[in-house]
Amino acid sequence: MLKMVTWRLPVLAMALTVFGTSDTLAQRGDLDVEGIMEELTVALELTEEQVPQVAGLLQGFGQALNEATATAEDEEPDTQKMIGDVKAARAAFQQQLQGVLTPEQFTALQELVDEVFQEIFESIAELKITDMRAPLELTDEQAEALKPVMGGAMRGLVAVIFEYGDKRMGIRTKLRMANALKSIQAEMKAGMAEVLTPEQMEAYEAMKAAQKEEQG
Repeated sequence: MLKMVTWRLPVLAMALTVFGTSDTLAQRGDLDVEGIMEELTVALELTEEQVPQVAGLLQGFGQALNEATATAEDEEPDTQKMIGDVKAARAAFQQQLQGVLTPEQFTALQELVDEVFQEIFESIAELKITDMRAPLELTDEQAEALKPVMGGAMRGLVAVIFEYGDKRMGIRTKLRMANALKSIQAEMKAGMAEVLTPEQMEAYEAMKAAQKEEQG
């Protein structure tokens, strides 16, 4: 599974945990500061003093993301360094925000980001569920119920990859990462089993096995 996940997914996805949907990032990570500020000013009830401060921090964060991903299109990008740089940029940005926002505003921001991030991955999951509808004969209710299950699992997988992406992969680190990924997969299957019939689960497993065989 890890071989199929490129650096772009964890880097982009974890950058998105800071603000907004996929529309808020341009091809190289440029933040739509104006658009984000319109939403945050209302959602967080920013004061007149806070608005330019947050906007300035956003602009700086966008520049930091650009620098962190500057070598993204290289033939052999340094994924480990890139993820580490994105982590550092995000941590610095969040620390700076805490100096501008009240504790209540920062908590509200985290909740907003969590909600948006879940929506992003549920949208991605919806595409996969669409491909599953005919083979598994899913009902509309089942398809809808699978979105948070599969979206949450995708989100967890990306989070694990991002967490370990800038670390040296010794035996113990690889084992911890593998166990975390297995746990997420097991939780997803358990969630799917609550939605699908035994026959549908069997068909799903057969479909996954066929896909794995095709991929070699």
